[in-house]
Amino acid sequence: MNDLKKPLPVTIVETLGWIYVMLSVLLFILAIVSACRGSGESLSGILFAVLFGLCLLSLPVGMVFALRLGRRTWFLVPNTIVMSLCLIGAIEALCSSATALPFVLLALLFGIGPMVLLFLPSSSRWFNEMSGDDSPSPFGCAGIVVVGVLWLAFVGPCLSDMYFSKIGMQNALSHAMAGRGRALWGCIVFNHSRESGKDWVDASSCTNSTQFVQALWAKLGEDKAPCPYPDSWCIAVNPPDNDKFPVMVTANIDPRELLCSQDKDQPLKLTCPKEWGGTCFKFCEKAGVIVYKGGTSQIFKNKYVRPSLIFNDGIPKPGPDTYFLTPTGCVDFVERQAAVSL
Repeated sequence: MNDLKKPLPVTIVETLGWIYVMLSVLLFILAIVSACRGSGESLSGILFAVLFGLCLLSLPVGMVFALRLGRRTWFLVPNTIVMSLCLIGAIEALCSSATALPFVLLALLFGIGPMVLLFLPSSSRWFNEMSGDDSPSPFGCAGIVVVGVLWLAFVGPCLSDMYFSKIGMQNALSHAMAGRGRALWGCIVFNHSRESGKDWVDASSCTNSTQFVQALWAKLGEDKAPCPYPDSWCIAVNPPDNDKFPVMVTANIDPRELLCSQDKDQPLKLTCPKEWGGTCFKFCEKAGVIVYKGGTSQIFKNKYVRPSLIFNDGIPKPGPDTYFLTPTGCVDFVERQAAVSL
């Protein structure tokens, strides 16, 4: 039985290993929580999070137990590979933003520091003592490390494919929503051209956007099938004569926040319609769609959904009689502006 006390440098590196484990556990929990919130009843999203967490957790656990059994290489090789990848990513980020400099320094520290500490004379004597014939077999910890590497090498690409397939599906759905929005705005423009006519739908007679869209669909829908998107939009009524004014926004965006000049640098909250009883369109918290009066549409990812980034030429002002029909009622900007000015 080895009675040589573990030196401080080895203890420091082992502590670092346990930090890796705790970070992996935290990411594991966050991945599952995010999957449960974002995927709802989707088993594939939750399964992806579980497999990703196991992949992430197995490697640092094996590294720590390998180090405790005196197998220095089993810790250093995975640590060096992972930190090298982190360093490459940090350097790429540094090329576009100086704020990434601390991450470059951390990757260098965590990559080089353990090498230096584990090859100090005191550490080498301890490893030589631990590698004696009476030391425990390293097969268990080595097996965990190998499993972790295999997860990264074989399961990792499969998980990546699942992840990017999910991202691709969200992008496809948002582009489809943008296309439907442009088509719906075309129907609204056509409806305005028939104002006061027999088949005209008066928006002022509707109490919410769902009622307005369904009325339009009943008049102008080609196949007369049920409207596929009745509660997905907030629609401007009496918009100003400005081609850059947002006449339609997806129902996960509050038009009052979108056109609020006082909070133009604040990110907008993307709210899933399920919270007020609507239908989720599968990218509710990831992106928003805006249709402008000129007929163009734009998709914004959640990190870019803020008025100052959406309206580069300044936030357009609604007219004195402009208001929005939303799936839950009307939004009157005159009352909003009066409240802000008090």
